[in-house]
Amino acid sequence: MDAVKLGSRQIFLMKKESLTKRVQEFYASTKNNERLIQFMVAILVRNSLSQGIFTEQLKELIREVYLTAEPNDTMRRYSPFFKRCFSGSEWKGLIKKLFKNESNYFANTEEARFYNNYLGNEGTLKNHREDLIYHVESVFEDAEGKKHKLTIPDTDPTKSEEQTVNILRTLSLLTVFENAGVRKFVEYVSYKTPGLTIASAHNSRKEKKAAQASQTKSVPEAVAQAPQQEKEQKQFVQSTANKKETGQLLSADRETRHTQAPREELRSEEQGDTRDSVPETNGNDSAPPMNSPTSDGKKGQENLQPATKKKLNNPAELPKRPDTSYMRYGKSEAQIEEERENKRLQREADRKNGKKKKRKKRK
Repeated sequence: MDAVKLGSRQIFLMKKESLTKRVQEFYASTKNNERLIQFMVAILVRNSLSQGIFTEQLKELIREVYLTAEPNDTMRRYSPFFKRCFSGSEWKGLIKKLFKNESNYFANTEEARFYNNYLGNEGTLKNHREDLIYHVESVFEDAEGKKHKLTIPDTDPTKSEEQTVNILRTLSLLTVFENAGVRKFVEYVSYKTPGLTIASAHNSRKEKKAAQASQTKSVPEAVAQAPQQEKEQKQFVQSTANKKETGQLLSADRETRHTQAPREELRSEEQGDTRDSVPETNGNDSAPPMNSPTSDGKKGQENLQPATKKKLNNPAELPKRPDTSYMRYGKSEAQIEEERENKRLQREADRKNGKKKKRKKRK
């Protein structure tokens, strides 16, 4: 037994030829088909991740066990993993030998059939590079909760996260691997593909923690947060309403100022036009009627033409632009008018007192 030791180290690290020889020697010396079948399932796991480990010699060995040995629970439980080793007629006869009928086969091999589907599928990723070597570093917990690291070298990077996780979880079905009498590979934890190029990675504990964190939020905390959220929402609504009302008032105030100024200018302009339309007189002379003839035989209306032309050609009499200085200085129109009136009164008082306006000397 010591000469043909077979364990996880040999299964996952030995080269193909050496491993094939070691398995054959193990069965020849022990004739323990139950342990052999579990070792062969582990070899299928490595073969699915690495390709090319399950040799023709091992296929013949597993055929010999299932076709000649007396049926037992181990042969029944792991039988779906070796369906590819038999032809169609041989597989039907084997099911009848082990389970009596197909109904019993499907009822007792559901878990093995689930994981076997992942062992036989090809990789789906397009990330393989010929100049790079990949390997998988996985972590399992044993029966006592202690973590164990399992490294599988020279792996296929095209296996997706879902494929890799379920291929590794197949090892949790096996009971043959032990460490100091404690069963290894009881529960899958995580895996990664370290190196310059990481093909994929997964951690089942992070998924569990994230799910627990979303479920452990207590109702009192949610109730305590509700008043604060309602208060913040009310403040936001009130602030929005104040801003909207202030904007409307400012808009109305600007519109009123802009419309009042042109109206006052237009009123003053109409009054000026009426004054300018009256003809000038000398002393006691009275102005002739609009339609009465003058001394030179022309109507009085013709005498108004020069004055009218003078009024229209004088830029000072054109309509004035509205005063928008309050917009430049940030003051109201009333404040600007008050300051102008104060300056005018100060200038008149200085002029009466004989004060002269100081002028800056040119340099």
